[in-house]
Parts: sequence; C-alpha cells; structure tokens
Amino acid sequence: MPGPWEKYQQTPAVPLGFRIVSQPTPSQPRFPDVPVQTAPAAPANVFDQFDAPAADPWAAFPDAQPSGAAAKRDRLPQPGPWTKYTGVRSSLATGTSAADPVTLEINGHRVEVDSSFRSMPHDQQQATVDEIAKSLPTAGPWTKYGASASSQNVTQVKAPDGSIVEFPDGTPDDVMAKAMQEKFGGPTAPAPTQYSTAADVGLSFGSGVPRGIVETAMFPVTLSRMVEGAGNYLYNKAENGVRYAIGTEPLSEEELARREAGINASPAYGLQDRTREIMDAVLHKPQTTAGEYAGTLGEFVAPGAVPSKAARLAATGREMAQRVGEDLFGNIVVPAVTSEGAGQATEGTEYEGLSRFLGALFGNVGTAAGRAYNAPEAVVRRATSEMTDADWRRALGLQNNTTGVRLTGPEAISQATNGASALPNLLRVVEGSVDGGARTGPFFAARPGQVDTAVGHVLKQIAPPSARPHSVGPQAAEAAANVIDRTRQGINAQTRPLYDAAQQQIIPQAQFAPIAADPRFAAGLARLRGNPELAPDYAHLPDNSIGVIDAVTKDLAARGEALRNTANPLYGPELASRSTAAAADARNLATTQSPEYAQALAEQEALRRTVLNPLERGPVGRVAAAQDTSTAGNALLPQNPLAGSAGEAGDATRRLVAEDPAATAALVRQNLADRFGRANTETQSGSREFAGAKFHKDVAGNDTRQEVLDAVLREIPGGQAAASMPELLDVLQATGRRKQIGSATEFNRSLNADLGGAASPTGLAIDLVKSLGTSVVRAGDAVKRAALRSNLRALADMFIDPQSVELIRNANNRGATIGIGDALGRTAAEAGGTIYAPPGGR
Repeated sequence: MPGPWEKYQQTPAVPLGFRIVSQPTPSQPRFPDVPVQTAPAAPANVFDQFDAPAADPWAAFPDAQPSGAAAKRDRLPQPGPWTKYTGVRSSLATGTSAADPVTLEINGHRVEVDSSFRSMPHDQQQATVDEIAKSLPTAGPWTKYGASASSQNVTQVKAPDGSIVEFPDGTPDDVMAKAMQEKFGGPTAPAPTQYSTAADVGLSFGSGVPRGIVETAMFPVTLSRMVEGAGNYLYNKAENGVRYAIGTEPLSEEELARREAGINASPAYGLQDRTREIMDAVLHKPQTTAGEYAGTLGEFVAPGAVPSKAARLAATGREMAQRVGEDLFGNIVVPAVTSEGAGQATEGTEYEGLSRFLGALFGNVGTAAGRAYNAPEAVVRRATSEMTDADWRRALGLQNNTTGVRLTGPEAISQATNGASALPNLLRVVEGSVDGGARTGPFFAARPGQVDTAVGHVLKQIAPPSARPHSVGPQAAEAAANVIDRTRQGINAQTRPLYDAAQQQIIPQAQFAPIAADPRFAAGLARLRGNPELAPDYAHLPDNSIGVIDAVTKDLAARGEALRNTANPLYGPELASRSTAAAADARNLATTQSPEYAQALAEQEALRRTVLNPLERGPVGRVAAAQDTSTAGNALLPQNPLAGSAGEAGDATRRLVAEDPAATAALVRQNLADRFGRANTETQSGSREFAGAKFHKDVAGNDTRQEVLDAVLREIPGGQAAASMPELLDVLQATGRRKQIGSATEFNRSLNADLGGAASPTGLAIDLVKSLGTSVVRAGDAVKRAALRSNLRALADMFIDPQSVELIRNANNRGATIGIGDALGRTAAEAGGTIYAPPGGR
C-alpha cells in the first residue's frame, strides 16, 4: 500500500553533496501540516551564494531548533528499526506536537516526512527509511576531501530562490558553485579555457617555478611543520600503544583532531597556508597529465638548483657544465618525475601527499646512490686513495708544465709519486679498448711533435745548431789542447824563479865527467847544441851547467817516452829505457849539486801530479785527443760516466768555456742533439711516442748521468739551459710512466663479437631464435659491453683533459659514500609541502 513518503516521490532528488534546510514558499504549501514562511527575494545572480547566511537557518521549519542546539536535535525520540543506519537521525525533540512533520537525516541528507510516520509500526517505519535511503545518493562529492556527510561543521549558502543550503565545512568553492548551478540554474559559469598540451606544459612549468621559489623561501616553516607533525604522530602512536597494553580505549578521533589542530594553530603555519591559497588562485593549474609533470618539474627547479659538491669542486668550465647538467637531471628531473608519478598513482587518496614526498625521496636517494657508485670514479678512487697533498701539488705542477708537452693525469700522478700509482695500468686498459683508444689516440699522436719542440727549445738555449757539425769536435779538441798547454806553461812559470837561480850553477868536472861520458847524454847534448831554435838560449852556458843538464834530461825523457810508443816506427823498448835511465842519472847529479834545482824539480813534479796529469787524463785530455765530434762530445758527456765524476766534468767544461765558449757550447749541444736523434728513431710500427722517455734515460737515466749533465750545463754561458733542463727531463720521464698496451686478446674478442653482430638487435634476435632463448645470456653480455664502452670513454675523457689531475682529485674527494643527508634535505625542500596538501590539491 502507498506509504506516507509517496507524496515526496515528485520532489527533486536532494542534489549531490548538500542538503536544503530552508525551502522557498510555494504557491501551494507542499506540506499541509507545516506552516508556510515567506522566503526573501531571490538574489540577482548565482554569485550571491557566498552571502552571509541567515542568523538561524533552521527557523523555516516549525520543528527546527535554534542554531547551536545540535546536541538536542541529534537525539532520536525513541529507538526505531532505522537505528542500524548510522546516518539516520530524527529532529523530533521532547515536547514536539504529534501533528508536526518529522525531519530525518538519512545518509547525510535531511528529509521531512509527515506526522503519520510517528504512528507507523516499527517494521513499516523501517521500510519507509529503506525506501527513502534507496532514493538518496549514498555519498557526496565532499568525500574526496575527507569531510563526513554528517559533520556538524557546515558552510551555509543562500540559493537564488532564498533557500539556505548547507555544505560540509571545507568543500571547495568550485564544487559548491557547481552543485548550486545544477540544482537552481542561473548564469552558466564560463567554461574553463582549453589549452593544448604544449601550451599547458609551458604554462604549468612557468607557474611551477615561482611556486618552487616561494616554497623554498618557506622551507624553514615547512621543516618545522614536518618535525612537529612527525613528533605528534609518533607520540600518538606511542600513547596508543601504552593504552593498548593497559587495556584502555585508544585515542578518539576527536582527540587526535584536537591535537593536530593545536599544532596547526601557529600563525606561521596559517600564513603559509594562506600563501599557498593565493598561489593556487593566481597561478595556472595544469589541465593535462603532461602539464602536471611539467608543473612539478618547475616547482623542483629552485630547491634542486643548489650546486652540488661536485659542481662546486669543478676544475674546468667543461667539467662544471657537465656537473651542472648532472645536477639538473639528478636533483630536479628525476625526483620531480618520481614524485609526480607516485602522486598520480595515489591521487585523491589520503596517501597522495605522503606518496609525493616519498617519490621525491626515492628519486634523490637513487641519484645519490648512482653518483656514489659511478664505476669510472670508483676505480679512480681506488687507484689514488693513498696520495698525499704533496703528491697532488707535484702532479698539478707536472700537468701545468711550461715545456709544451701535455701529460695525461695518470702520467703526471705516477711521476709525482715516483711510480707508486696504479693509474697507468688503468690508462693502459683504456688505450687498449676501441672506444678509449679512439679518444686517446689523437692525444698521444701529437706527443712526438710536442717533445721535438720542447727538446729543441732547450738545445737552442745551449747553442744554435751548427752548420758544420763535423768541425765542432776538432775545434773543441784544439781548445782542450790549448788548455793543457796553458796549464803546463803555468806550472813552468811558477817554478821559473828557481830554475833561473839554478841554471847558472856549475857542477864540478869530477862529478860531471861520468855523465858526460854516457853516450845517450852526449847524443842529447849534441842535439841541443845543434838545434837552431834551442841552441841560442844555451850558448852562454857551459855543458856542465845546471841549465844545460836540465835541457838535456828533458830531451832524454821525451825520447824515451817516444821510443816506448808502439806506434812509433823507431819503437825500441831497450833504447827507451836507456834514454830514461840516462836522464834520471843526470838529473840526480844536478839535484845533488844544486838545492835550488832540486826544489824546482820537486815543485814541478807536485804540480804535474796534482794539476797537469789529471787534466791530461780527464775530460779535457780526452777532448784534446779526440779526432771527431762524437768522440769529443762523449769525452765531455759520457753515456756511462764514472760515479762521482760530476766535479771534473764541470771543471773541464769551465776550462773549455774559458778557452773557447762557442766551441764548448756547440759541442755540448751537438752531443745532446745526436743522442735525442737516436732516441727519436721510429719503432717498427712507426711510433715515436716514447722518444722523450728514451732521451731521458740516455742522458739522465741514473743519478750519475743526471749529475754530470747538470754540472756541464751549469758552466754553459747564460744559464738558461741549466734552468730549463730539469723540468723538461721530469716531464719526459713522466711520458715513460705510460704502460705499453701489451696483449689485446680480450679487446679483440669484444671487437669480434661486435663486428659479428652479436651486440646488434638483429644479431640478438637471430641468436635468440637459434638458441631457443639461451642467448639471453649473450644479450646480457652485450649490455655489459655497452656499459664498459661507456665507462672507458668516460675515463679516456677524464685522462686526456687539460685539467685531468683536478678531475681525478675531485673524483677522489667526492668519496664513495651516499649523500643521504643531502638527499633528505633536498627532498624536504622540494616536496615537504606536499605532505599537508589535501588529496587532489596538487
């Protein structure tokens, strides 16, 4: 049979999301039992919906209570079968007339039924409530905002026809306006502007940047809010745990809400919320998914653009650009994409804000982990972990040398540590690969020319190249002979006074007779008297004078030495010994008879032993005896000098420079140039890349060679070569720290696999079909080879960079630890505000 609700079937359904608590005055009363109250005139347009509500919105209903009497209104008059519906309430209060209509709240909607509802049996009342509940929507649009339909906190809006409409507190304005439009009509709100995807992306990104700047400026407030919120959450959890342990009820929703409201009561938090509301109202709201990603990307620009440690430590403009690019991608793009992706996956749920925060954290931590375990930098760090600050400074000096010879970072570092570095082995691996060799090849191909220029520059500082190199040796030999003659003359000049005093002295005839009877002495005396050049000097002296005897003994000694020489056609050892013996006998007689002569001979002997003989037997004597340029040069700069011979090499050079500076400098230059030419000989493969290292080994390969070279160069006029040569030799030795590539078996295998198509998509597909899936392993190998090639290229670029040492040092300084602290701080700045954003509010 028809029920009392039948007359309401024609009543329009209660609009989704709101309830009408004050109806307009119809021409005929809808409810005969309800007094009619005249409604105010309708507003001019729909925008009057936001006018202040009436003082008492319940006054339109006779059974309504004054505002603020919610507790009495919510009481049911008697238990009924509908009590199992949590959303069913009756407005009937104690003392209400039985003829008055009954107001029910069913599933969040206020519905009035006539007074006959009171007299129905319970089962019929239950049926009535069930029937009404079926005709009502079960949820309002506010549910996505977390507001309960039965919430007592409401927003009241006046409709165009004078009705008062309630919405759950916190319902967005656009939702209320849409509901009012659908229910009451009125001016149609302008349709939102339609944007193309590209335009939406641009506008969203442009709006995201200032939002990110503002959020970054508010970061201290956001951080404080996060800390307080986390503390409150943990405290509540702990308290509920204690309550559970002691068997008491957990904290009520009202208490939890009260505590959260207490935290959010800070004026700073309110100002932050208001600032975000203004940005929401002013800035463009993304209309497409791509726009939402672009907006998030823009928001992350400001907090993510802070340069990382790697960018701050960049040694070169190129490295800085590379590091900044990595920062932009790793600190902005990656966390923005992961944050927005997580937000899209949980959009509209209570976990959306937290998901966005965790997504950004995942992106930032992942980026930090990827940087920490960068393969090229990891192996570089292991190879340089034991270097000291002094090693780094010396390596930087070698890298920035003034010779013009460019060194790789591994070469400079190995030289700085005296070979105690594993980097040259790593460089050898890089060079041996196809990808690494393609980058290092041009670098090393330019080295022979660089070394030629550097060595040539220092040689020019010694002397200009000679147009007649074969004449350089004889000229130097002549200078050396002159040095010896001058030394002999000096000795004679020093003892001349003694000789002059003794030469007039006469040996008694009795003592002279045995000497005069010796045929060798007699022959020598005859040669003296018959020599047209010497005879006049001794014509005034008798045969038994000290002066004549001294001259004859010198002739006999020279004759004996000449006859002892096997190359002499008159070679005769017996004649040589007899001539020497005759000279000795005559000299002994003269020294016995003349103390002055004896002293003169003693001083002569001492000076010859200590001055003349070392000179004749040392570098000067060897240069003087040289017949060609090579012999003369090797006499001054021997390839295998005697240990401790640097002093005599420097003395010989000084004496030769004093005699003929041009010839001496030309000889030194020619010797070094010839030795560099031999070192610069091409190998079988035509390479000259190690010529500098070979030259260093030849002229300064050990301490003695280095000392002799330094001693000789210090005596060359000008001193420029002596100042430049040490740096040049240091750099040339560094070029020798580079390891030979050696066997290329492994690289050949990898290259053959690539050339055979194993790494190509077609090759992988064919192998997959042929092997029925087992070639997936080969596909994995291809991926590893691709990663290897990429890492080898990265290492090659690092090693041949002009600032290679700085790049290697920066890689070492960055360390292998994951920057969790930086990642957390950046995440808090980028996405900290999302935690408190309402679902769907981003």
